[in-house]
Amino acid sequence: MTKPANKPFVSRASTIQEALATAAKLPKVITDAIQLWGDVEIVVRKRQVKRSTDQNKLQRKWLLEAEAQGDHTAEEYRGFCKLHFAVPILRWELPEFKEKYDRIVKPLPYEAKLELMQEPLDFPCTRLMSKDQKTRYLDAVYQHFTSLGMRLTDPNLRGYKPDEYKEVA
Repeated sequence: MTKPANKPFVSRASTIQEALATAAKLPKVITDAIQLWGDVEIVVRKRQVKRSTDQNKLQRKWLLEAEAQGDHTAEEYRGFCKLHFAVPILRWELPEFKEKYDRIVKPLPYEAKLELMQEPLDFPCTRLMSKDQKTRYLDAVYQHFTSLGMRLTDPNLRGYKPDEYKEVA
């Protein structure tokens, strides 16, 4: 078996047909898992939708808009936002993230944490988020920058195409 020992078996389904196709594979998956791990746990739960491409594009757009109006680069703002808005969400909701963050990153000086959040190190935060978590993160980012007097594209004022946003006056 080539499955890494620390990776779970995950299948996703949004239709009955997909679920039945997945169920047909279960006997082999369960056999392989028991051979690999011994005891196994089988869980069926509501799928957490990952962050969307539109959310990522909007975040990048806002960071570039902040760069144009502020005194930091988009990447510096990105690191700041990850540290101040993404990390608290993930620490609160993901125990494994909290454990590793608190052990590895939390003891570091503030400036080192900011550097760690930026390229080239790029500590993973928003890529771990569900769509709901990323929405809350983006809300916090929007509130932060607009409270500083910056004008950001309002995601609620869409143009005729989904990627066309009108600027707020």
